Amino acid sequence: RDRADPRARRHGSPHARPARSRRRHTAKRERVGVAVLARARVRASSRRVAVVVERGQVQVGDARAHERARAAHARARGRSRGRSIARTMAPTTAAAALERRPTMVERLRRKRAKPTARKLVLGAGEPNDGKDLAKEFKCKDNSICTGKYNVVTFAPKGLYEQFRRVANLYFLSVAVISLFPTVSPIQPYTTWTPLTLVIGLSLAKEAVEDYKRHVQDRVQNTSATERFNGESFENCEWHDLKVGNIVRVVRDQFFPCDIIMLDSSSDENACYVETKNLDGETNLKTKRSVDVADLKFDRETFAKMSEGKTFIECEHPNNSLYTYSGNLSIGAPLYPNGKKVSLNPSNMLLRGSSLRNTEWIVGVCVYTGHDSKVMMNATDTPSKRSHLEKQMDGVVITMLIALFVMSTASAIYCSAWIGSGAKDHWYLAVHLQDVTFNPDNRTSVGVIAFFTSYVLYGYLIPISLYVSLELVKVFQGFVFLNKDRAMYHEETDTPALARTTNLNEELGMVHTVLSDKTGTLTCNTMEFFKCSIAGVAYGEGVTEIERAIMQRKGEPLPPKNGDAIEPSFNFRDKRLENGAWHKRSDADICRGFFRVLGICQTVIPEGNPVPSEIVYQAESPDELAFVVAAKRFGFFFKHRSATTITVEEEAFNDGRPGTEDVTYTILNTLEFTSARKRMSVIVKSKNDGRILLFTKGADNVIYERLSQDGNEFKDATQEHMDAWAKCGLRTLCLARRVINPSEYASWNEKFIEASQALQNREEKLEEVANLIEKDLTLLGSTAIEDKLQVGVPRTIEQLMKANIAVWVLTGDKQDTAINIGQACSLITPQMKLRVINVEDLVKQENNGEIDSATFQRLAMASVKQQIEAGLVDAEAAIQLDADVGMVIDGRSLTLALKPELAGSFLALGTKCSAVICCRVSPLQKALVTTLVKDSGRITLAIGDGANDVGMIQAAHIGVGISGQEGMQAVMASDFAFAQFRFLERLLLLHGRYNYKRIARMVTYFFFKNIAFGLTIFIFNMHTKASGQTVYNDWLMSSFNIFFTNFPVLALGILDQDVKPQSSMEVPELYRETQANSQFTSRRRLTWFAYGIYVAVVSFVMVFYGIHTGEADAESGQPFGLWEVGTTLYTALLIALNVQLGLLCNFWTLFHHVVIWGSILLWFILNMALSETEVYYSTYSYKTFLPITSQVMKYWLGFWPVAIISIWPYIASIMFMRYFRPTLADEVQDRDAAIRRASGGTSEKEGVEPRQKVDVELKSPRRSGTLHGVVVESLGIAPVKAEEIKAPKHRRKLSFADVWGKETQFPDVPGGRRSSQDRTPTHSRGVSLENLSLPTLPEDRSARDL
Repeated sequence: RDRADPRARRHGSPHARPARSRRRHTAKRERVGVAVLARARVRASSRRVAVVVERGQVQVGDARAHERARAAHARARGRSRGRSIARTMAPTTAAAALERRPTMVERLRRKRAKPTARKLVLGAGEPNDGKDLAKEFKCKDNSICTGKYNVVTFAPKGLYEQFRRVANLYFLSVAVISLFPTVSPIQPYTTWTPLTLVIGLSLAKEAVEDYKRHVQDRVQNTSATERFNGESFENCEWHDLKVGNIVRVVRDQFFPCDIIMLDSSSDENACYVETKNLDGETNLKTKRSVDVADLKFDRETFAKMSEGKTFIECEHPNNSLYTYSGNLSIGAPLYPNGKKVSLNPSNMLLRGSSLRNTEWIVGVCVYTGHDSKVMMNATDTPSKRSHLEKQMDGVVITMLIALFVMSTASAIYCSAWIGSGAKDHWYLAVHLQDVTFNPDNRTSVGVIAFFTSYVLYGYLIPISLYVSLELVKVFQGFVFLNKDRAMYHEETDTPALARTTNLNEELGMVHTVLSDKTGTLTCNTMEFFKCSIAGVAYGEGVTEIERAIMQRKGEPLPPKNGDAIEPSFNFRDKRLENGAWHKRSDADICRGFFRVLGICQTVIPEGNPVPSEIVYQAESPDELAFVVAAKRFGFFFKHRSATTITVEEEAFNDGRPGTEDVTYTILNTLEFTSARKRMSVIVKSKNDGRILLFTKGADNVIYERLSQDGNEFKDATQEHMDAWAKCGLRTLCLARRVINPSEYASWNEKFIEASQALQNREEKLEEVANLIEKDLTLLGSTAIEDKLQVGVPRTIEQLMKANIAVWVLTGDKQDTAINIGQACSLITPQMKLRVINVEDLVKQENNGEIDSATFQRLAMASVKQQIEAGLVDAEAAIQLDADVGMVIDGRSLTLALKPELAGSFLALGTKCSAVICCRVSPLQKALVTTLVKDSGRITLAIGDGANDVGMIQAAHIGVGISGQEGMQAVMASDFAFAQFRFLERLLLLHGRYNYKRIARMVTYFFFKNIAFGLTIFIFNMHTKASGQTVYNDWLMSSFNIFFTNFPVLALGILDQDVKPQSSMEVPELYRETQANSQFTSRRRLTWFAYGIYVAVVSFVMVFYGIHTGEADAESGQPFGLWEVGTTLYTALLIALNVQLGLLCNFWTLFHHVVIWGSILLWFILNMALSETEVYYSTYSYKTFLPITSQVMKYWLGFWPVAIISIWPYIASIMFMRYFRPTLADEVQDRDAAIRRASGGTSEKEGVEPRQKVDVELKSPRRSGTLHGVVVESLGIAPVKAEEIKAPKHRRKLSFADVWGKETQFPDVPGGRRSSQDRTPTHSRGVSLENLSLPTLPEDRSARDL
């Protein structure tokens, strides 16, 4: 019927086509989204069944009913029944229906679908091939490759990295153009040789570094381990492991991948792991196997698990080292109905960590190769470039623009002259020339002249600048800084470490230092010092911070505390010692207090379980102090298993003191996080069967969760904590709760459900924890002393004298932060201190007096008002030349960082000498750092813990302290060392030196290239822009590579404007580099103008003074173009090298060798080229020896040219030195006077100072008296931290302290200016009376000078 119906053929009915055609047509209609009707015959029924596919869903219905509806619909639309589809057909069931095959589009969509979790099947071989997953979700193999290149990609990727630099790209274009003789004025090999040398050296360096990476990768990939093959464990290499394999790791081996532990040799199914390679922490951590109580993991069990019915459902690979969410589903034959067990971070063994104190473990590979957490953390730190390097890029681009302008001018000039002026020079016969100088085609002449000039003027761009700069930075960082003995910490055997050399000069331009407190300013070695139990304070003694504050106030100091009784414990109070607490009326509360100390922790005991021999491995020094304190009070934590804790407690049997072992079953552990600020454990005592919740945490967190009844001494405890915070102690609250078994059972179900969630597990666990951590009973609080590091007060004083503002970002309470700020000289008695907080509003919100919305509105207004008042104080302080400080708490800081207040907050902060932000979170640290950084101020962030990583990476410069909190901060930093005091030397010495060296080096690089390149430009214009060169090709190519490069390296590596000790003694010297005074636009323009002057003077004097055009030899040989060019090159080379010598403040044998050696090399190369075959020497053949060197005017001419060329610089520095000296000049004169007074002896460190005397001196521009200086036969001794005396006053620097009252020094760059035109500064006065400077020998008097 369809075949006979012409409308069916016309409308393309599928029934009017053969079967194959119908299938193609049907597939096509499916692809465009048209619903398809498929038919099928069902043997079980005489009625046909129709399958309707619509929007991806299958509906099965009565075929005849489908046909009737379809025909009616087709007649209504004027079409055959084959085009209609019944859409409103009630689906019915069918025994079998023909399902259509998925289309290509559907298959691609299925592959591209992003699964929400990873499902891993356990088994041998390769159980998880991931064929149906997108590439990014497939499981990677266990081989790693950390190299940047391989054999195929090295050439293209390496060349791409090199030619990303604009200068290198330019030189490549010049080299390409030089291949065309019609255009290029020089030989190709003279451009390709230096370019190949520079690029080749850089590529060789990349190749060596990458080869080392590949060698390390190969060692790891071929390491041995054991894998279960379905029957037994067999040896294999790491790269053979696949996801889902069961592996076995033995003692002291590294884990080959991220593993979920199933079993271990320990009876408690636990193991000890060292994560030193991950986070730098050397203390051991406990890991536990999967908790399946009724299943024994043995070879038979592993074989059954490998049958494909057991799988792990977990989160996708990520870089979080401390989180993991997943579930283990064990199927048949072990559990026919299946069993699901939750997995958490304590079951995870990370690649890079190693097994310790455990014979073996067995686990499942879950993340392999580059999916492992350690590899996903192995990303490069944020790319940072120094401010000076960015400016240098701008200079290069400016030079390129100038080169294009000069080339265009040359092209226009050459084209115009060929068209109009060339006919007057008949001897040139331009009408006979080719296209290069054809007067009939001036456009071609101009184009060729442009490219000729483009090649010729390339010497304006220093080709060796980037290579030389990189070499200098490597020496500065890896040689000088890494090997600085003064920055070596002997106690921990930790040297300074420059992890990057890109920011060497940035160290000399820092405006703001943002520092963590704990572990950075303090030692992070906690000592249990005081405590409060049931509202009674215990503990005697005065903290180091209290003593520092009293000393600064001039108050009498109490005697020092005795040494710690044992490490981490320095508590003295007879009311609690030696079991005396048993006799107190509140003994039960004391017992609970000590139990919390001994049980609410994650410490691992090692060694013989007796108090005198046991060793505790703690994740933090706070926990170690608590466990040691519990031991001293009679609650000795002696053993830990996977599910129990055993504590040896003091007990009284029949009135006699004794001990008993009490075992507590650990039911749940609610771990400490920076967001929770508390830790809780739920245990069940085997003695009385009670379920107890023990909690410790910050006071504001614990007080929110206290019961309304039974906490009558919480006010007294709060008073104790406030008082201890003012003494700089770290406080923590301890509480407990007895839980009803039924309540616990109900809560535990919710906890298990939350712990098995794959999505948002942390948030769900926090919600569940809040359900049980309530109605607490306060037991008391602890106070732990964290002493200041040695040299912190001096370092902060020195930084502030150097005009560097110091911001301290800490999580401590406000009073603790203020007192530590006073102890470390950050806050002074003379400083106007502005405190910004909203404590009253916080109390009203906690008491329910105001709601959250009202709090936000009132708090925002309050913070805004306080910031505005602070700005008024700051402006008044600037008028009085006084210092201002600011303290702001975490809640206020949250509001101050909002867009409407951020600008005002930043304005106030930049006007303050010191800023303390307390109660801040890690995120707030990073936000504050970013805010200050975005203001344009160079920031340096320093910290020691993982919570400081965001701040370190956000700052311009990140410094990590390798302290007690691991190496996370170090691994994210740019520079690292062991003590905060080394920051003074890093900035004031290395940073200042590096900046001045690199700034002068880069400036000189451009100066010398302008001077040399412009002589080529002038001569080219002198020859009508014809492209004629005045120098030999080889000599031009050697200019940047051989003749002027090595002296610049000496300047960049070794120069010192003042002695190292003087740079530390006079921190005000830092202000000059901080203001970028050596690389300002004005200074660059001055040097560019000077380069133009040198080029013009040298050219004019040589061409119009020395050269007169006559024959200068008896044979009639003229002193021609190449002889004149040699003279000009000699004069210019000597002038430039002598100029560099004038820039050097510090001369060594190396300086003499490279400066005078470069000049000598010029003469040697000239003589060699003169006698070399003409094909290689080109125009230098028989030029120097037979002609140039034989003429006296050559030897007498280049010296005056060189001297006159550099005379303006000599005159200017003489004028500035005598009439406008800088602070560095003054210090140089002081050092010179000291050196003369000490008989010229050299300065050495490590010598004890002698008697201090005053020295009278006279100089051409200064006379006065040096106060309090020391003379020694061996030189100067360094100032020791313990000998530093606190200054009696703080004021602006008065150089009368150095030279006497007769004279004054001028203001230095970056110093204080008038309040109308200056930016906020953070200076402090200095008195050199406390500095150990060399003076006269004892047998000489001042008159002998």
